[in-house]
Amino acid sequence: PNPSAAQTGVAERADRTEAKGTMTDVVMNYLVKAQDLIPAEYGNYALVSAITVVGLAKAAGTMAHPGSKMVGKLELVGAILLLMGPASLGGFGHIFASWSILVAMGMMLAIKPRAILTEATLITLSSKILRSEWGNVTHDGMMQGMSWETAMGASIMTGFVIGTLTMLSDRFAPNKAGAKATPNKAGNVKRTKRA
Repeated sequence: PNPSAAQTGVAERADRTEAKGTMTDVVMNYLVKAQDLIPAEYGNYALVSAITVVGLAKAAGTMAHPGSKMVGKLELVGAILLLMGPASLGGFGHIFASWSILVAMGMMLAIKPRAILTEATLITLSSKILRSEWGNVTHDGMMQGMSWETAMGASIMTGFVIGTLTMLSDRFAPNKAGAKATPNKAGNVKRTKRA
Protein backbone atom coordinates (compact mmCIF):
# COMPACT_ATOMS: atom_id res chain seq x y z
CA PRO A 1 0.00 0.00 0.00
CA ASN A 2 1.19 3.43 -0.92
CA PRO A 3 1.31 5.71 2.19
CA SER A 4 0.41 8.78 0.16
CA ALA A 5 -2.71 7.01 -1.16
CA ALA A 6 -3.72 6.16 2.41
CA GLN A 7 -3.24 9.76 3.45
CA THR A 8 -5.27 10.92 0.45
CA GLY A 9 -8.11 8.59 1.44
CA VAL A 10 -8.09 10.02 4.96
CA ALA A 11 -8.14 13.55 3.55
CA GLU A 12 -11.07 12.70 1.25
CA ARG A 13 -13.06 11.22 4.15
CA ALA A 14 -12.33 14.33 6.22
CA ASP A 15 -13.56 16.55 3.37
CA ARG A 16 -16.79 14.56 3.06
CA THR A 17 -17.31 14.75 6.83
CA GLU A 18 -16.77 18.51 6.82
CA ALA A 19 -19.13 18.89 3.88
CA LYS A 20 -21.92 17.25 5.88
CA GLY A 21 -21.16 19.18 9.06
CA THR A 22 -23.38 19.23 12.08
CA MET A 23 -27.16 19.32 12.00
CA THR A 24 -26.99 23.04 12.76
CA ASP A 25 -24.79 23.59 9.71
CA VAL A 26 -27.22 21.67 7.50
CA VAL A 27 -30.21 23.64 8.81
CA MET A 28 -28.41 26.97 8.42
CA ASN A 29 -27.38 26.07 4.85
CA TYR A 30 -31.02 25.36 3.95
CA LEU A 31 -32.16 28.53 5.70
CA VAL A 32 -29.69 30.63 3.71
CA LYS A 33 -30.80 28.91 0.48
CA ALA A 34 -34.44 29.71 1.32
CA GLN A 35 -33.53 33.31 2.15
CA ASP A 36 -31.73 33.68 -1.17
CA LEU A 37 -34.88 32.66 -3.07
CA ILE A 38 -36.70 35.76 -1.80
CA PRO A 39 -35.76 39.21 -3.15
CA ALA A 40 -34.92 41.52 -0.23
CA GLU A 41 -37.51 44.21 -1.02
CA TYR A 42 -40.39 41.78 -1.45
CA GLY A 43 -39.40 39.88 1.67
CA ASN A 44 -39.34 43.09 3.68
CA TYR A 45 -42.76 44.19 2.39
CA ALA A 46 -44.27 40.74 2.97
CA LEU A 47 -42.87 40.58 6.49
CA VAL A 48 -44.08 44.05 7.47
CA SER A 49 -47.54 43.41 5.98
CA ALA A 50 -48.00 40.02 7.65
CA ILE A 51 -46.58 41.07 11.01
CA THR A 52 -48.64 44.27 11.13
CA VAL A 53 -51.98 42.60 10.34
CA VAL A 54 -51.46 39.57 12.56
CA GLY A 55 -49.74 41.61 15.27
CA LEU A 56 -52.70 44.00 15.51
CA ALA A 57 -55.13 41.10 15.79
CA LYS A 58 -53.06 39.41 18.49
CA ALA A 59 -52.43 42.62 20.43
CA ALA A 60 -56.19 43.28 20.39
CA GLY A 61 -56.74 39.87 21.98
CA THR A 62 -58.73 38.34 19.13
CA MET A 63 -56.46 35.30 18.83
CA ALA A 64 -57.47 32.55 21.21
CA HIS A 65 -54.18 31.41 22.68
CA PRO A 66 -52.32 32.39 25.83
CA GLY A 67 -49.70 35.04 25.37
CA SER A 68 -51.25 36.32 22.15
CA LYS A 69 -51.24 39.92 23.36
CA MET A 70 -47.54 39.75 24.25
CA VAL A 71 -46.68 38.10 20.92
CA GLY A 72 -48.76 40.70 19.06
CA LYS A 73 -46.99 43.56 20.78
CA LEU A 74 -43.57 42.09 19.93
CA GLU A 75 -44.65 41.69 16.31
CA LEU A 76 -45.89 45.28 16.17
CA VAL A 77 -42.62 46.58 17.66
CA GLY A 78 -40.77 44.65 14.95
CA ALA A 79 -43.01 46.05 12.20
CA ILE A 80 -42.63 49.63 13.46
CA LEU A 81 -38.85 49.32 13.65
CA LEU A 82 -38.74 47.87 10.14
CA LEU A 83 -40.79 50.81 8.86
CA MET A 84 -38.49 53.28 10.63
CA GLY A 85 -35.52 52.04 8.62
CA PRO A 86 -32.14 50.56 9.43
CA ALA A 87 -30.66 53.89 10.59
CA SER A 88 -33.02 54.07 13.58
CA LEU A 89 -31.71 53.20 17.03
CA GLY A 90 -28.14 54.05 16.14
CA GLY A 91 -28.09 51.77 13.12
CA PHE A 92 -29.55 48.80 14.99
CA GLY A 93 -33.21 49.40 14.01
CA HIS A 94 -33.59 46.41 11.70
CA ILE A 95 -31.54 44.19 14.00
CA PHE A 96 -33.80 44.98 16.97
CA ALA A 97 -36.84 44.52 14.69
CA SER A 98 -35.61 41.07 13.67
CA TRP A 99 -34.88 40.13 17.28
CA SER A 100 -38.36 41.22 18.33
CA ILE A 101 -40.01 39.17 15.59
CA LEU A 102 -37.77 36.15 16.23
CA VAL A 103 -38.60 36.21 19.97
CA ALA A 104 -42.30 36.37 19.05
CA MET A 105 -41.89 33.43 16.67
CA GLY A 106 -40.05 31.46 19.36
CA MET A 107 -42.99 32.08 21.68
CA MET A 108 -45.39 30.93 18.98
CA LEU A 109 -43.37 27.74 18.45
CA ALA A 110 -44.00 26.91 22.11
CA ILE A 111 -47.59 28.15 22.26
CA LYS A 112 -48.95 26.99 18.91
CA PRO A 113 -46.63 24.46 17.25
CA ARG A 114 -49.30 23.53 14.66
CA ALA A 115 -48.65 26.85 12.89
CA ILE A 116 -45.08 25.78 12.06
CA LEU A 117 -45.31 26.74 8.37
CA THR A 118 -46.32 30.32 9.15
CA GLU A 119 -43.71 30.57 11.88
CA ALA A 120 -41.00 29.11 9.62
CA THR A 121 -41.87 31.60 6.88
CA LEU A 122 -41.71 34.56 9.26
CA ILE A 123 -38.47 33.24 10.79
CA THR A 124 -36.96 32.96 7.31
CA LEU A 125 -38.01 36.49 6.35
CA SER A 126 -36.90 38.13 9.60
CA SER A 127 -33.62 36.21 9.73
CA LYS A 128 -32.90 37.38 6.15
CA ILE A 129 -33.13 40.96 7.39
CA LEU A 130 -30.96 40.11 10.41
CA ARG A 131 -28.38 38.47 8.15
CA SER A 132 -28.27 41.40 5.72
CA GLU A 133 -27.97 44.05 8.45
CA TRP A 134 -25.60 42.17 10.78
CA GLY A 135 -22.46 43.10 8.86
CA ASN A 136 -23.46 46.76 8.46
CA VAL A 137 -23.01 47.74 12.12
CA THR A 138 -20.11 47.60 14.54
CA HIS A 139 -20.64 45.05 17.29
CA ASP A 140 -19.08 46.05 20.60
CA GLY A 141 -19.35 44.58 24.05
CA MET A 142 -21.58 41.54 24.36
CA MET A 143 -22.17 41.13 20.64
CA GLN A 144 -18.51 41.30 19.63
CA GLY A 145 -17.62 38.10 17.81
CA MET A 146 -21.25 36.91 17.70
CA SER A 147 -22.59 35.71 14.36
CA TRP A 148 -26.05 36.47 13.03
CA GLU A 149 -26.84 32.76 13.34
CA THR A 150 -26.09 32.82 17.07
CA ALA A 151 -28.18 35.97 17.55
CA MET A 152 -31.07 34.36 15.66
CA GLY A 153 -30.87 31.14 17.66
CA ALA A 154 -30.67 33.02 20.97
CA SER A 155 -33.73 35.10 20.05
CA ILE A 156 -35.82 32.10 19.06
CA MET A 157 -34.79 30.12 22.16
CA THR A 158 -35.56 33.10 24.42
CA GLY A 159 -39.02 33.29 22.90
CA PHE A 160 -39.49 29.53 23.21
CA VAL A 161 -38.68 29.64 26.94
CA ILE A 162 -41.04 32.60 27.48
CA GLY A 163 -43.77 30.84 25.48
CA THR A 164 -43.35 27.61 27.44
CA LEU A 165 -43.57 29.50 30.73
CA THR A 166 -46.66 31.32 29.43
CA MET A 167 -48.32 28.01 28.54
CA LEU A 168 -47.49 26.51 31.93
CA SER A 169 -48.71 29.56 33.83
CA ASP A 170 -51.93 29.61 31.82
CA ARG A 171 -52.54 25.93 32.43
CA PHE A 172 -52.06 26.09 36.20
CA ALA A 173 -53.19 29.67 36.84
CA PRO A 174 -56.01 30.39 39.26
CA ASN A 175 -59.33 31.42 37.79
CA LYS A 176 -60.64 35.01 37.86
CA ALA A 177 -62.14 34.71 41.32
CA GLY A 178 -58.69 33.99 42.70
CA ALA A 179 -59.39 30.38 43.63
CA LYS A 180 -57.01 27.63 42.69
CA ALA A 181 -57.55 25.95 39.35
CA THR A 182 -59.14 22.57 39.94
CA PRO A 183 -59.22 19.60 37.59
CA ASN A 184 -62.61 18.35 36.41
CA LYS A 185 -63.59 14.67 36.16
CA ALA A 186 -61.66 14.27 32.89
CA GLY A 187 -58.53 15.61 34.58
CA ASN A 188 -58.56 18.93 32.72
CA VAL A 189 -58.26 22.15 34.63
CA LYS A 190 -61.52 24.11 34.88
CA ARG A 191 -61.20 27.56 33.42
CA THR A 192 -63.38 30.61 33.52
CA LYS A 193 -63.95 32.65 30.39
CA ARG A 194 -61.51 35.50 30.13
CA ALA A 195 -62.30 38.98 28.90
